[in-house]
Parts: sequence; C-alpha cells; structure tokens
Amino acid sequence: MELNSNSRTRNAGKNMISALFNRFCIIILTFMGRKFFIRYIGIEYLGISGLFSNILTLLSMADLGLGTAMNVSLYKPIAMQDTKKLSALMNYYRYLYFIIAISVTIIGLGLIPILPYIVNLNENIPYLYIYYIILVLKNTFSYLFIYKQSILSADQKSYLVSKLDIFINIIRVTAQIVSVLFFKSYMIYIVIDLISIIVHNIAASHIADKHYPFLKEKEKLSKGEKRILFENMYSAFLYKISGSILSGTDNILISIIVGTIAVGLYSNYYTIIFNLETIVMLLFNSLTAGIGNLVTTSSFKKRYTTFQTMQMVGNWMGAFISICLLYLMQDFIVLWLNREMLMDSYVLIAIVINMYYTICMRPVWTFREGTGMYRQIRYIIFLTAMINVFLSIMMGRIWGVAGILIATSIAKFVTCFWYEPMVLFKNFFGINPRKYYFEYFINVLMTMCCALVCYFPISLIKSVSILSWVCKSTICVFIVNTLYLARYYKTTEFADIKCKIVNFLR
Repeated sequence: MELNSNSRTRNAGKNMISALFNRFCIIILTFMGRKFFIRYIGIEYLGISGLFSNILTLLSMADLGLGTAMNVSLYKPIAMQDTKKLSALMNYYRYLYFIIAISVTIIGLGLIPILPYIVNLNENIPYLYIYYIILVLKNTFSYLFIYKQSILSADQKSYLVSKLDIFINIIRVTAQIVSVLFFKSYMIYIVIDLISIIVHNIAASHIADKHYPFLKEKEKLSKGEKRILFENMYSAFLYKISGSILSGTDNILISIIVGTIAVGLYSNYYTIIFNLETIVMLLFNSLTAGIGNLVTTSSFKKRYTTFQTMQMVGNWMGAFISICLLYLMQDFIVLWLNREMLMDSYVLIAIVINMYYTICMRPVWTFREGTGMYRQIRYIIFLTAMINVFLSIMMGRIWGVAGILIATSIAKFVTCFWYEPMVLFKNFFGINPRKYYFEYFINVLMTMCCALVCYFPISLIKSVSILSWVCKSTICVFIVNTLYLARYYKTTEFADIKCKIVNFLR
C-alpha cells in the first residue's frame, strides 16, 4: 500500500466515521452490561473493577512514553515515503515493547502486597488477588503486537482495523453480558476481557503486515538514531508519567479516603463521561496524524487556521455536552439504574466542570500530540500532577468525591491552561496567544448564558421519566445549538468546517 496516499481530510473523515460507529456500538452494549453487572454481581465488584483500572492506568507509565515518542517519530518517514527507516523503527519498537511487557508484569505483581491497604470494603472479596493477576496479564498482553498499530495510526489508516474492533468488541461485550446473566461470575467476565485483547492485537498485527509488507524487513537503527529516540522518550516519559498520575489516581484516592463502594457509584457516572470523552477524543484524534503531517509540510498561517477551526468545534462541543450533563445525567442514572445509584449534586457539578475543561482544551492537546510538543511541556505536566495529588488528598478529606474531582480541574487550570497554549502559539503558530485566552473566557460566559436559558424551561419539568428526559434533551439540543450557530455562522471557521464536510462527502 502506498503511504499517505489520500488527503488529510479524507483520511481523517474515514478514521472518524469508523471510530464513531465502533464506539456507538460499544456504548449501547456497555450500558446494557453495566445494568446486569450491578444487578447480578454487585456494586462491590464494580468498585473493585474501577479501582484496579486506575492501578493499571498507573502501570501504563511503564512504557516510558514510548508510544507517544513512537507516533511522532513515524510522521516524517511516512511523509517522505522512507520504508527502510520505518522498518528499522518498527523492528526496534518491537524489541522495546517486549521488554516493557515483561516489566509491566513484574511491577504489577509486585503491587499485590499493598492491595489490602487500597481496597476499602466492609466485607472480604474472595479471589481478590486472582482477579488482580488476570487484569495485570490483560495489561501485559495489551503491549504485545500493539506497536504495529502505531503505523496505521500515524499513516491515518486506523479505519483499516475498525471493522475488527467492532466485531471483537461486540462479541466481547455480548459474551460478558451472557456470563453475568448465566454464571454471575466476575472471574469469567474479566477472562473474556483478557482473551479479547489477545485476539484483537494478533488480528490487528496481521492487518498491518498485509498492508505494509516492508515491516517484515530486518532493517536496524544506527546508534545515533537510537540515541535521538531515547532523548525523545525521556521527554515523553515525564509527560506520560504525569498524565498517568493525573488520570489514574482518582479512583485510588476515592477508595482510600471515601470507600470502595463510592468508587462503584462514581464508576457509573464515569462510564457516561468516559464514553462522551472517547467520542470527542476520537473526533480530534482522527486529526492527530494529519496535524503531524501539517506541521511537517505547511506554514504557520495554515497551522493556525486549522487550529482555529478545531477550537470552534471544541468550544461548541464543550458547551453542548457539559450543559447536557448538567441537566440530563442525574435523570439518566435513575432511568438506567435506579435512584439508589445517585451521587450528590456537588459531584455532578465537579464532573461538568472537568468535562467542559477537557473538551475545550482538546484542540490544544491534539496539536500537542501531533507536534511532539510534550518535550516543551514535560515539566509543567509533572507539576500539574503533583498539585493534583496534593489538592485531591486535602479536598477529598473535606468534600469527599466532589473534592477529589474538582482538584483535578484546579490543578490543570493553574498550570496547563496558560502554559500549553503559550508554548503552542509561540513555537508552531508564531503569534501571541492573547486572543486565545480572550476567546476562551468569552466562551465560558456564553456557556453559562446557555445553561441559564436552558434552566427556565427545564425547571418546569418535575417528573423523571423517559418522556421528560426526551423533552429536557430537546430543550438542550435546540437552545445550545441555536445560540452557537448564531455565534459562529458567519465566521471563516464555520465556512472552513462546512467546506471540509462537503469535500469529504463528494
């Protein structure tokens, strides 16, 4: 297959559509499975699942930032059609990922003695250590063959494995639902997860081999090239470990400070926000490889124009999704599970603030990944992670789950919010980021106005039913999108995104 053979827009569109279709299939099955999981296995196991997931997220820092450095290193040889360099890089990555898989297993198993100090339940869970070992093995196998998928991502060909993802995920979730209904076994549930990750990685590796036959060549990197790679990995390591601490400590701290049952309750909310964040991330990540190519081949002006279009989409989506969460999430939990699974309104507000910040910053983070900007921000991300842990412990002891969640937003706002855009604008756009900060705060004010306008008609609906939820949804969809359409309709960014959609559909 010819490398980089289609336009950035067409490849990004294919990646986005295939990834979204895959995600929507999984969302439907996941919500069904979660309901059965709570009913037949229990909220305690849900809490354990969320807790262990956070521990394994921290374990993922063991790849030393290799995945991040790897993707960035592939953009240039793909743009230059340098198959020998690509073959040498991939062979070296295969060796490194094998070492990482062994390291993850050793580190993961070494954490077994501390589990009793982290799991905070009133009753003992049988086979707790076996559950944890199976999940560690799942994490280990996730590293095998995964390196070959990186070239598909860097070459904007992720859609080639989307059909595989859809097939395996549907089989996995369906099998898990059946195992819950008939066997009521958490053991079988997580073993199915383990098997699915092994099958997926082997099949995806075969797809990469088929489309990039040069991967079978035995090219090697020179010592100088390895040294440059490790320099990039050092920068990515601090970035990776900091990101893992930021995203992988909430459930651990909730379990220790509040209790593991609270992790189970929060995990229901997290299932919703994770899937929403994943959809947003898929939309923007489909552009990441294109950004890498854009930075390699285009001018400052073209880069900034692309960023402005992405920022418009981020602002619009951030307002829409956060307002929908504010007015619809609690009712959804009641309709999906039951009223006993509700958490207090302070937790909801913390979730909404985190979601809004995450989506509005997504364009900056997409450029961060596509440009390899982690080298310039590695220390500020590390500082953010340390502030987050400190604030989470302090605020968690006072305000519980809500305090732990809002601490993350505060840590990011006082460090990353101002620093990351400054580095991006200076190094890759060549302009002052003052306009960006001004637009961000204008968008905050507009989001608050939209929320206020939605409040008055929604407050008149007192009941909780499917019909009332649909009515509230309709109000949010109509008001927020009408106001944002009025704001952006005559801008060049709106014209640009409309043009890209038309070109893709041709």
